[in-house]
Amino acid sequence: MHMPIQFDTLDYAKRLASAGVPTQQAEAHATALGEVLGSAVVVHGELAALERNLLGEIKLVSHNVDTKVGALELKIDALELRLDTRIDALDLKLDTRIDALEHKFDARLERLDLRHGADMKHVYWMMSTLILLNLGILSKLMLQ
Repeated sequence: MHMPIQFDTLDYAKRLASAGVPTQQAEAHATALGEVLGSAVVVHGELAALERNLLGEIKLVSHNVDTKVGALELKIDALELRLDTRIDALDLKLDTRIDALEHKFDARLERLDLRHGADMKHVYWMMSTLILLNLGILSKLMLQ
C-alpha cells in the first residue's frame, strides 16, 4: 500500500526530540508512526481496485447462481413432464377400466331386461290364457 499523505519521519523525530523526547525514542516513534500511516490508510486507487475486484466477484457469483437456477428449472421442467406423462397414463388406464366396467354393467342390465321381458311375456301369455278360459267358461254358463 502507498502512503496517502506526506509524512516526514525525520522532521517528526526532530520535533519530538526538541520537545524533550530522547532522540532514540523519537526516531522509534517516527518510524512506527510512518509504518502505521503507510499500511493502515487506504488510498482512493486501492479502494477503486478493491471495488472492481468485489464487483467482479459479485458478477461471478451472480453468474453461478443464474447457471444453477437454470439447471434447477430444467430439472423441474423434466420432472413436471414425467409427472404429467405418468398422470396421463394413469388417467388413460382409469378411463379404460371405467369403460370396461360400464360395458360389463350395461351387458348385465341388458340380460336382466331380456330375462325380465321374457318373464313378462310368460305372465302375459298365462293371463291371456286364463282370461280366455274364463270367458269360455262364462259363455258356456250363459248359454246353458
